[in-house]
Amino acid sequence: MLAQHLGKNIKFRLNSGRAQYIRNGGKLGRKVGSIKTLEQKKEQYKDIISYLKRGYSIRTIATLTGKGISTVQRIKKDFNL
Repeated sequence: MLAQHLGKNIKFRLNSGRAQYIRNGGKLGRKVGSIKTLEQKKEQYKDIISYLKRGYSIRTIATLTGKGISTVQRIKKDFNL
């Protein structure tokens, strides 16, 4: 019972602090321009896209390109490959 009350109190305090920050001109979230467009991704990850189109496995592509498996998976999903 006490833990529930404390959890609600913390949530209330955090949200009120965020609201105050926004009222005073603060901005939350990612910075403008930090998210790449599909065209930017296409240029940056053209090697991964090429390997995916040729049917290489995700792990093999990650090894060949020096990128992480998650990056390869994300590119595969973004471009429906």
